[in-house]
Amino acid sequence: MHIFERANFMMRLIGLLIAAAVAVWVYTDAKKRGYKTPAAIGWMIGVFLLMIVVLPVYLIMRTRQGKQIEVLTPCKYCGKYYEGTPLYCPNCGHKVGGYSFKEE
Repeated sequence: MHIFERANFMMRLIGLLIAAAVAVWVYTDAKKRGYKTPAAIGWMIGVFLLMIVVLPVYLIMRTRQGKQIEVLTPCKYCGKYYEGTPLYCPNCGHKVGGYSFKEE
């Protein structure tokens, strides 16, 4: 009977290690996909405690979230592309966005 108890303990330990590894993967994946730290920790704890329920939900939401399309805009002064809507071109420094009531 002692051998069965030891095998049972080892199987539980392996199960916990697998759950911990998957939970850490979910945390790092959530952070990589733009989730804030509290939300990523919530996913990680949920996956660790209720993997059979939370992991499929995370994976479904992960595929639906998708990647955002990066829109690049060319600067009308230097011709190089920049991302987002900055006030000044990150390449040449000319004003490219925002409204100003002063004459330049």
